[in-house]
Amino acid sequence: MSEPSDADIRAMLLVMIHRAGGVVEIGNAELYDAMMPAGGSSTARFTVEETSSGIRVHLHEDPSVKG
Repeated sequence: MSEPSDADIRAMLLVMIHRAGGVVEIGNAELYDAMMPAGGSSTARFTVEETSSGIRVHLHEDPSVKG
């Protein structure tokens, strides 16, 4: 899958929130850390891989960032 669109990301979030029981709480500190990590670089990246029956989302955390 090439770069996912906003609609793709919204759909992935809906599925994951549904799987988590319909509610996911994210604190402001965690949200801000994800948006603006210390040092100005991303602490985690994700890739989306197509499978025969859908997609697989991988999170690749930066091992140099302690959290």
